[in-house]
Amino acid sequence: MNELQREFTAFINNMDVRLGAFVLADLPETFEKEDGETVKFPKDFGPQSLPMLELFVLSKFPSTEEILKPEHRRFFEGLIRYLGETYLRAIGGVWDHDEMTGNGMPFIRPDNAEGPAAGEPIPLVGIVLAAVDQRSAEVFTAVLNKARELLGGDGKPRRRCTGLSLGVLNEENSSEEEVEFLSRFIGTVEPGIAAWTQEQADPASWGFDRESLARLGKQVAVRYDGPDDMIAEDETPFTAGAMRFIGETVRRIAIGQWRYGAGLEADDPRSKQPFIRFVIGDQNLDLVPWRLIQAALENDDAIASALDAVIEMREQEAAEADESSDDSASAADGADED
Repeated sequence: MNELQREFTAFINNMDVRLGAFVLADLPETFEKEDGETVKFPKDFGPQSLPMLELFVLSKFPSTEEILKPEHRRFFEGLIRYLGETYLRAIGGVWDHDEMTGNGMPFIRPDNAEGPAAGEPIPLVGIVLAAVDQRSAEVFTAVLNKARELLGGDGKPRRRCTGLSLGVLNEENSSEEEVEFLSRFIGTVEPGIAAWTQEQADPASWGFDRESLARLGKQVAVRYDGPDDMIAEDETPFTAGAMRFIGETVRRIAIGQWRYGAGLEADDPRSKQPFIRFVIGDQNLDLVPWRLIQAALENDDAIASALDAVIEMREQEAAEADESSDDSASAADGADED
Protein backbone atom coordinates (compact mmCIF):
# COMPACT_ATOMS: atom_id res chain seq x y z
CA MET A 1 0.00 0.00 0.00
CA ASN A 2 1.53 3.33 -1.09
CA GLU A 3 1.39 6.54 0.91
CA LEU A 4 -1.58 7.96 -1.02
CA GLN A 5 -3.58 4.78 -0.43
CA ARG A 6 -2.72 4.83 3.28
CA GLU A 7 -3.87 8.44 3.56
CA PHE A 8 -7.12 7.65 1.76
CA THR A 9 -7.76 4.62 3.98
CA ALA A 10 -7.20 6.77 7.06
CA PHE A 11 -9.55 9.43 5.65
CA ILE A 12 -12.35 6.88 5.25
CA ASN A 13 -11.71 5.09 8.55
CA ASN A 14 -11.74 8.39 10.42
CA MET A 15 -14.94 9.64 8.79
CA ASP A 16 -17.28 9.19 11.73
CA VAL A 17 -14.99 10.82 14.28
CA ARG A 18 -13.77 13.67 12.08
CA LEU A 19 -17.14 14.42 10.53
CA GLY A 20 -18.83 14.23 13.91
CA ALA A 21 -16.29 16.64 15.40
CA PHE A 22 -16.81 19.07 12.51
CA VAL A 23 -20.58 19.12 12.87
CA LEU A 24 -20.53 19.32 16.66
CA ALA A 25 -17.68 21.78 17.13
CA ASP A 26 -17.37 23.83 13.93
CA LEU A 27 -20.91 24.33 12.65
CA PRO A 28 -23.15 26.68 14.67
CA GLU A 29 -26.61 25.88 15.97
CA THR A 30 -27.98 29.12 14.52
CA PHE A 31 -26.82 31.52 11.84
CA GLU A 32 -27.55 35.21 11.22
CA LYS A 33 -28.38 35.89 7.60
CA GLU A 34 -27.37 39.05 5.75
CA ASP A 35 -30.81 40.58 6.39
CA GLY A 36 -30.31 40.14 10.14
CA GLU A 37 -32.67 37.19 10.52
CA THR A 38 -31.42 34.43 12.84
CA VAL A 39 -32.26 30.97 11.59
CA LYS A 40 -31.55 27.42 12.72
CA PHE A 41 -28.49 25.93 11.01
CA PRO A 42 -29.43 22.66 9.25
CA LYS A 43 -26.82 19.97 9.85
CA ASP A 44 -28.57 16.92 8.45
CA PHE A 45 -26.58 16.29 5.24
CA GLY A 46 -29.61 17.31 3.21
CA PRO A 47 -29.48 19.46 0.05
CA GLN A 48 -31.25 22.24 1.92
CA SER A 49 -28.21 22.63 4.17
CA LEU A 50 -25.90 23.56 1.29
CA PRO A 51 -26.85 27.26 0.82
CA MET A 52 -26.55 27.91 4.58
CA LEU A 53 -23.28 26.01 4.71
CA GLU A 54 -21.87 28.07 1.87
CA LEU A 55 -23.01 31.34 3.49
CA PHE A 56 -21.32 30.28 6.71
CA VAL A 57 -18.07 29.50 4.89
CA LEU A 58 -18.15 32.89 3.16
CA SER A 59 -18.70 34.61 6.51
CA LYS A 60 -15.57 32.94 7.90
CA PHE A 61 -13.22 33.27 4.95
CA PRO A 62 -12.89 36.47 2.88
CA SER A 63 -10.54 34.88 0.36
CA THR A 64 -9.10 31.60 -0.87
CA GLU A 65 -5.77 32.61 0.65
CA GLU A 66 -7.41 32.74 4.07
CA ILE A 67 -9.10 29.34 3.94
CA LEU A 68 -5.87 27.73 2.72
CA LYS A 69 -3.86 28.86 5.75
CA PRO A 70 -2.46 25.95 7.81
CA GLU A 71 -4.45 26.94 10.90
CA HIS A 72 -7.69 26.36 8.97
CA ARG A 73 -6.76 22.93 7.59
CA ARG A 74 -8.89 21.01 10.10
CA PHE A 75 -11.97 23.08 9.25
CA PHE A 76 -11.30 22.77 5.50
CA GLU A 77 -11.03 18.99 5.75
CA GLY A 78 -14.21 18.80 7.83
CA LEU A 79 -16.00 20.93 5.26
CA ILE A 80 -14.89 18.59 2.46
CA ARG A 81 -16.18 15.61 4.42
CA TYR A 82 -19.57 17.22 5.02
CA LEU A 83 -19.95 18.38 1.43
CA GLY A 84 -18.97 14.98 0.04
CA GLU A 85 -21.32 13.07 2.32
CA THR A 86 -24.18 15.41 1.40
CA TYR A 87 -23.63 14.80 -2.31
CA LEU A 88 -23.46 11.03 -1.77
CA ARG A 89 -26.82 11.03 -0.03
CA ALA A 90 -28.46 13.07 -2.77
CA ILE A 91 -27.09 11.46 -5.94
CA GLY A 92 -25.22 8.27 -5.00
CA GLY A 93 -21.59 7.54 -5.71
CA VAL A 94 -18.39 6.66 -3.87
CA TRP A 95 -15.41 8.35 -2.24
CA ASP A 96 -12.34 7.98 -4.44
CA HIS A 97 -8.79 9.29 -4.79
CA ASP A 98 -5.90 9.50 -7.23
CA GLU A 99 -2.80 11.62 -7.70
CA MET A 100 -4.32 13.96 -10.28
CA THR A 101 -7.89 14.76 -9.19
CA GLY A 102 -9.01 17.01 -6.37
CA ASN A 103 -5.62 18.49 -5.44
CA GLY A 104 -4.60 15.11 -4.07
CA MET A 105 -7.54 15.06 -1.65
CA PRO A 106 -10.40 12.53 -1.70
CA PHE A 107 -13.22 13.38 -4.08
CA ILE A 108 -16.65 12.04 -5.05
CA ARG A 109 -17.16 9.84 -8.08
CA PRO A 110 -20.94 10.18 -8.56
CA ASP A 111 -23.47 7.86 -10.11
CA ASN A 112 -24.99 8.91 -13.41
CA ALA A 113 -27.35 7.57 -16.06
CA GLU A 114 -24.71 5.09 -17.22
CA GLY A 115 -24.36 3.41 -13.85
CA PRO A 116 -22.90 3.48 -10.30
CA ALA A 117 -19.85 5.72 -9.88
CA ALA A 118 -19.76 6.28 -13.66
CA GLY A 119 -19.90 10.09 -13.47
CA GLU A 120 -17.18 12.65 -13.78
CA PRO A 121 -15.35 13.28 -10.47
CA ILE A 122 -16.60 16.02 -8.18
CA PRO A 123 -13.38 17.65 -6.88
CA LEU A 124 -14.46 18.94 -3.48
CA VAL A 125 -11.37 21.07 -2.81
CA GLY A 126 -11.86 22.91 -6.09
CA ILE A 127 -15.56 23.43 -5.38
CA VAL A 128 -14.86 24.99 -1.99
CA LEU A 129 -12.18 27.29 -3.44
CA ALA A 130 -14.51 28.31 -6.27
CA ALA A 131 -17.25 29.12 -3.77
CA VAL A 132 -14.96 31.31 -1.65
CA ASP A 133 -13.66 33.03 -4.78
CA GLN A 134 -17.04 33.66 -6.46
CA ARG A 135 -18.88 34.59 -3.22
CA SER A 136 -22.33 33.93 -4.68
CA ALA A 137 -23.47 31.34 -2.09
CA GLU A 138 -24.76 29.28 -5.02
CA VAL A 139 -21.81 27.05 -5.95
CA PHE A 140 -22.47 24.09 -3.62
CA THR A 141 -26.06 23.76 -4.79
CA ALA A 142 -25.21 24.33 -8.47
CA VAL A 143 -22.80 21.38 -8.40
CA LEU A 144 -25.50 19.16 -6.91
CA ASN A 145 -28.12 20.29 -9.44
CA LYS A 146 -25.80 19.52 -12.36
CA ALA A 147 -25.04 16.05 -10.96
CA ARG A 148 -28.77 15.40 -10.56
CA GLU A 149 -29.36 16.23 -14.22
CA LEU A 150 -26.76 13.66 -15.20
CA LEU A 151 -28.67 10.98 -13.29
CA GLY A 152 -31.33 11.16 -16.01
CA GLY A 153 -35.00 10.39 -15.49
CA ASP A 154 -36.45 12.20 -12.49
CA GLY A 155 -33.02 13.07 -11.11
CA LYS A 156 -33.37 10.78 -8.11
CA PRO A 157 -30.58 8.41 -7.04
CA ARG A 158 -30.85 4.90 -8.41
CA ARG A 159 -29.66 3.19 -5.28
CA ARG A 160 -29.96 3.55 -1.54
CA CYS A 161 -28.08 6.30 0.34
CA THR A 162 -24.34 5.73 -0.06
CA GLY A 163 -23.13 8.09 2.66
CA LEU A 164 -20.57 6.68 5.08
CA SER A 165 -21.20 8.34 8.42
CA LEU A 166 -23.26 6.55 11.04
CA GLY A 167 -25.31 9.60 11.92
CA VAL A 168 -24.10 12.66 13.75
CA LEU A 169 -25.41 13.55 17.18
CA ASN A 170 -27.36 16.73 17.82
CA GLU A 171 -29.89 18.07 20.31
CA GLU A 172 -32.68 16.19 18.52
CA ASN A 173 -31.27 12.69 18.93
CA SER A 174 -29.27 13.05 22.15
CA SER A 175 -29.09 15.20 25.25
CA GLU A 176 -27.47 18.62 25.37
CA GLU A 177 -24.95 17.30 27.91
CA GLU A 178 -23.91 14.47 25.59
CA VAL A 179 -23.50 16.77 22.61
CA GLU A 180 -21.51 19.26 24.69
CA PHE A 181 -19.17 16.55 25.98
CA LEU A 182 -18.61 14.93 22.59
CA SER A 183 -18.00 18.29 20.93
CA ARG A 184 -14.95 18.59 23.18
CA PHE A 185 -13.95 14.94 23.44
CA ILE A 186 -14.10 13.69 19.84
CA GLY A 187 -11.49 16.18 18.69
CA THR A 188 -9.08 14.79 21.31
CA VAL A 189 -9.35 11.14 20.26
CA GLU A 190 -6.81 10.98 17.47
CA PRO A 191 -4.31 13.50 18.93
CA GLY A 192 -4.58 11.72 22.27
CA ILE A 193 -3.87 8.33 20.69
CA ALA A 194 -0.94 9.73 18.71
CA ALA A 195 0.64 11.17 21.86
CA TRP A 196 -0.06 8.00 23.82
CA THR A 197 1.51 5.64 21.29
CA GLN A 198 4.68 7.77 21.21
CA GLU A 199 5.11 7.04 24.91
CA GLN A 200 4.84 3.28 24.41
CA ALA A 201 7.61 0.87 23.58
CA ASP A 202 8.04 0.58 19.81
CA PRO A 203 5.44 3.26 18.93
CA ALA A 204 5.22 2.25 15.26
CA SER A 205 4.01 -1.23 16.17
CA TRP A 206 0.70 0.01 17.61
CA GLY A 207 -2.14 -0.21 15.10
CA PHE A 208 -5.90 -0.17 15.18
CA ASP A 209 -6.10 -3.96 15.28
CA ARG A 210 -6.89 -6.88 17.56
CA GLU A 211 -3.24 -7.72 18.13
CA SER A 212 -2.62 -4.30 19.66
CA LEU A 213 -5.69 -4.65 21.91
CA ALA A 214 -4.40 -8.01 23.14
CA ARG A 215 -0.97 -6.50 23.82
CA LEU A 216 -2.54 -3.61 25.71
CA GLY A 217 -4.49 -6.04 27.90
CA LYS A 218 -1.29 -7.81 28.90
CA GLN A 219 0.41 -4.46 29.54
CA VAL A 220 -2.40 -3.31 31.83
CA ALA A 221 -2.34 -6.57 33.80
CA VAL A 222 1.40 -6.20 34.42
CA ARG A 223 1.35 -2.45 35.06
CA TYR A 224 -1.30 -2.41 37.82
CA ASP A 225 -1.88 -4.48 40.95
CA GLY A 226 -5.44 -3.24 41.37
CA PRO A 227 -8.04 -0.62 40.36
CA ASP A 228 -6.74 1.97 42.83
CA ASP A 229 -3.38 2.04 41.06
CA MET A 230 -5.09 2.97 37.80
CA ILE A 231 -6.69 6.14 39.15
CA ALA A 232 -3.50 7.62 40.57
CA GLU A 233 -2.89 11.11 39.22
CA ASP A 234 0.39 10.22 37.53
CA GLU A 235 -1.35 7.38 35.65
CA THR A 236 -3.93 9.65 34.01
CA PRO A 237 -1.95 10.15 30.76
CA PHE A 238 -1.64 6.39 30.29
CA THR A 239 -5.22 5.46 31.11
CA ALA A 240 -6.70 8.38 29.14
CA GLY A 241 -4.70 7.42 26.06
CA ALA A 242 -5.45 3.72 26.48
CA MET A 243 -9.17 4.43 26.81
CA ARG A 244 -9.17 6.41 23.56
CA PHE A 245 -7.10 3.73 21.82
CA ILE A 246 -9.46 0.93 22.88
CA GLY A 247 -12.58 2.85 21.92
CA GLU A 248 -11.30 4.02 18.55
CA THR A 249 -9.93 0.58 17.64
CA VAL A 250 -13.17 -1.29 18.31
CA ARG A 251 -15.16 1.53 16.67
CA ARG A 252 -13.19 1.28 13.43
CA ILE A 253 -13.09 -2.50 13.20
CA ALA A 254 -16.69 -3.26 14.19
CA ILE A 255 -18.23 0.01 12.90
CA GLY A 256 -19.52 1.82 15.95
CA GLN A 257 -20.02 5.36 17.19
CA TRP A 258 -18.68 7.34 20.14
CA ARG A 259 -21.39 8.21 22.67
CA TYR A 260 -21.39 9.60 26.22
CA GLY A 261 -23.31 8.39 29.24
CA ALA A 262 -25.33 11.46 30.20
CA GLY A 263 -28.39 11.29 32.42
CA LEU A 264 -27.87 7.67 33.46
CA GLU A 265 -28.10 6.10 36.91
CA ALA A 266 -24.85 6.24 38.86
CA ASP A 267 -24.50 2.46 38.88
CA ASP A 268 -24.74 2.24 35.08
CA PRO A 269 -21.24 1.42 33.68
CA ARG A 270 -21.76 4.06 30.98
CA SER A 271 -22.59 6.86 33.42
CA LYS A 272 -20.34 9.88 32.81
CA GLN A 273 -18.15 7.79 30.51
CA PRO A 274 -17.46 7.94 26.76
CA PHE A 275 -18.38 4.61 25.19
CA ILE A 276 -18.81 2.97 21.79
CA ARG A 277 -22.28 2.06 20.56
CA PHE A 278 -22.84 -0.66 17.99
CA VAL A 279 -26.25 -0.95 16.34
CA ILE A 280 -26.82 -4.63 15.58
CA GLY A 281 -30.19 -5.38 14.09
CA ASP A 282 -32.72 -3.52 16.22
CA GLN A 283 -30.55 -3.58 19.34
CA ASN A 284 -27.75 -1.44 20.75
CA LEU A 285 -24.55 -2.96 22.11
CA ASP A 286 -22.38 -0.61 24.17
CA LEU A 287 -18.70 -1.08 25.09
CA VAL A 288 -17.18 1.18 27.76
CA PRO A 289 -13.39 1.49 27.29
CA TRP A 290 -12.77 2.44 30.93
CA ARG A 291 -14.54 -0.74 32.08
CA LEU A 292 -12.55 -2.83 29.61
CA ILE A 293 -9.29 -1.47 31.00
CA GLN A 294 -10.42 -2.46 34.48
CA ALA A 295 -11.52 -5.90 33.28
CA ALA A 296 -8.01 -6.50 31.95
CA LEU A 297 -6.75 -6.58 35.55
CA GLU A 298 -8.58 -9.87 36.05
CA ASN A 299 -8.32 -11.20 32.48
CA ASP A 300 -5.65 -9.79 30.20
CA ASP A 301 -7.62 -10.98 27.16
CA ALA A 302 -10.78 -9.08 28.15
CA ILE A 303 -10.23 -6.14 25.79
CA ALA A 304 -9.56 -8.21 22.67
CA SER A 305 -12.34 -10.64 23.59
CA ALA A 306 -14.85 -7.78 23.71
CA LEU A 307 -13.98 -6.95 20.11
CA ASP A 308 -14.34 -10.63 19.17
CA ALA A 309 -17.84 -10.67 20.67
CA VAL A 310 -18.98 -7.68 18.61
CA ILE A 311 -17.51 -9.13 15.42
CA GLU A 312 -19.27 -12.44 16.08
CA MET A 313 -22.58 -10.64 16.51
CA ARG A 314 -21.97 -8.70 13.29
CA GLU A 315 -21.26 -11.93 11.41
CA GLN A 316 -24.37 -13.55 12.86
CA GLU A 317 -26.43 -10.54 11.80
CA ALA A 318 -25.04 -10.78 8.26
CA ALA A 319 -25.71 -14.53 8.10
CA GLU A 320 -29.30 -14.05 9.22
CA ALA A 321 -29.76 -11.31 6.63
CA ASP A 322 -28.42 -13.61 3.91
CA GLU A 323 -30.70 -16.43 5.06
CA SER A 324 -33.69 -14.11 5.04
CA SER A 325 -32.77 -12.95 1.55
CA ASP A 326 -32.49 -16.56 0.33
CA ASP A 327 -35.88 -17.40 1.87
CA SER A 328 -37.47 -14.43 0.13
CA ALA A 329 -35.94 -15.45 -3.18
CA SER A 330 -37.18 -19.03 -2.75
CA ALA A 331 -40.68 -17.78 -1.95
CA ALA A 332 -40.62 -15.60 -5.04
CA ASP A 333 -39.50 -18.53 -7.21
CA GLY A 334 -42.30 -20.64 -5.79
CA ALA A 335 -44.83 -17.95 -6.56
CA ASP A 336 -43.55 -17.76 -10.14
CA GLU A 337 -43.95 -21.52 -10.57
CA ASP A 338 -47.51 -21.34 -9.30
